[in-house]
Amino acid sequence: MMTQKQKTDIRILQGLFTDVRFESIFNALDRLHDAASSGKLAEVTNLSSDEVMGWLRDIVYTANETMRELEQSEGAGYNWASLVETSEDWSLQN
Repeated sequence: MMTQKQKTDIRILQGLFTDVRFESIFNALDRLHDAASSGKLAEVTNLSSDEVMGWLRDIVYTANETMRELEQSEGAGYNWASLVETSEDWSLQN
């Protein structure tokens, strides 16, 4: 049986992963893309280009791993992770 704290923790996590939150993440990345494609990265972030690339690599890797695990648990047949190159070596530290 779950404790009240565990139930509260689950509700907090469920509040983080909503369609509104995913839309917000998508919109932020879309704005970043617009700035990068127009050569105006410095207008939307104080991070260097290398730092942004490191974060994006980590995000893409984690997203691909999450999709792979969801597909495996659902028995889905399509390999979405094959659409984006991934590497376990991608990190801000590298």
